[in-house]
Amino acid sequence: MRLDTSKAPQAAPSIWCALACVLCFSCMTPATAAGQSAPMQSEAMFADFIQPDGAITVFPKGDYVEPYFALKALLAAHRLGVDVTVAASAFAHWLLPFQQENGPFPRICRSGAADWVACGPADADDSLDALWCLTATDVLPGDRVLAASCARSLQHLATLWNPAQQTFRALSGGSAAYFADNVEVIGALTQLRRDRSAAARFSVQLAALPSAAGMLKGLRFAYGYDPDGALEPERASLPPAPIGFYPNAVAPVYLWLYNLRTGASGKRYWQVWMAHYGQKWLAGESDHFPWGLIAWAAYQAGDAATARTWLGNSNAWRAAGRWNIVEEGVRVGLANALKTKDTGSDISNDITGDMSQPS
Repeated sequence: MRLDTSKAPQAAPSIWCALACVLCFSCMTPATAAGQSAPMQSEAMFADFIQPDGAITVFPKGDYVEPYFALKALLAAHRLGVDVTVAASAFAHWLLPFQQENGPFPRICRSGAADWVACGPADADDSLDALWCLTATDVLPGDRVLAASCARSLQHLATLWNPAQQTFRALSGGSAAYFADNVEVIGALTQLRRDRSAAARFSVQLAALPSAAGMLKGLRFAYGYDPDGALEPERASLPPAPIGFYPNAVAPVYLWLYNLRTGASGKRYWQVWMAHYGQKWLAGESDHFPWGLIAWAAYQAGDAATARTWLGNSNAWRAAGRWNIVEEGVRVGLANALKTKDTGSDISNDITGDMSQPS
C-alpha cells in the first residue's frame, strides 16, 4: 500500500506504505483458553482515531480516511484476539454509502465541521476489495447488507486481474501492480474459499477469480518470486520502483503474514530478514513510521521476543507523532496476544493513553 501524503493534511514528511492480511486466518487467531479474560475491546484502544459517526481516520484526531488502512488495523487487532465487532460495524456502515456503483471505494476527507466527501482514489483497489470482504465475512458474518456489498467488490476485483502479466493491478485504469498486494489478495481469497458459508454465498464471484495456484504462479511470473530462492522477490512492483526499505525489504514480510512462509523454512528465512534489516527497523531508523506489520510478522514467525521489543518501543514513537491507525491496530493486537506469553506482567495495561500529536 502506498499512502499518498500529498492528499493527507496530517501526513508525516515521508510516505508510509502498508499491506497485509491473512492466508489461513484461522491459523493466526490465538485460542482463548479457559480461565483467561474475555477478549480485549477495541473501542477504547482506537479512541483517538474513531469519530462519533463511525469514521476511522488515518492519523490521531484526524480528518482523513483511507479505507484500506482502517480495515487493515481492525483485521490485525481481530486476528490477534481483540473484539473489534462494534468498531468494525460502525465503520463499515459509515463507509458503505461511499461505495461506487461498480464496486470500489474512494479516499474520504472531512469537508467543514462534520461532512465527509470523496477526495480521490483509494490507496489501492485490489487489496481494499479483498479486505472489505474479509471484514464482511470474518468479523461481521451476519450482516447481509455488507455481504451484498462484498459481492460487488469481488466483481470489481475480477476486473483488475491482468492475464498477460498474471497479476492484479492496483487501481482501475492503471498499470502498476505490487507483489505485496497480490500476496494479500491470495490470502483473502484463500480464506473466503475455505469458509463454507462465504464460499457458497459468493460462489459465482469467486469462480470468476483466478485460483490460488494461478495466483501463486503469477508471483513467479510477474515478480520473480521463488519460495526456495532469495529472501526478496526479484521485483517488488511492476513497473519496478526505486530500491528502498519499502518496497524491497518490506515485500517478503507479507509472506509470513499470509502463512506463505511457515515451518522450519519460515523460521530460517525470518532469521535472514532480521540479520539484513532487523536492527535498523527496531531502532526506528528504516522509515518515519515504525512498521508494526513487521512486528506482527515476527509474532507469526515465532519470534515473540522481537514483537515484544517493538511493542516496548511503541510509546516513544506514539509520543513523537510517528503513528497511524495501522500501527495502533498492531499495537493493540500484539499487546493482547503477548500478554498470555508474559509471566508476571500484562503489557496491555498502558495502551489507552491519549495520542494527540505534539505541536
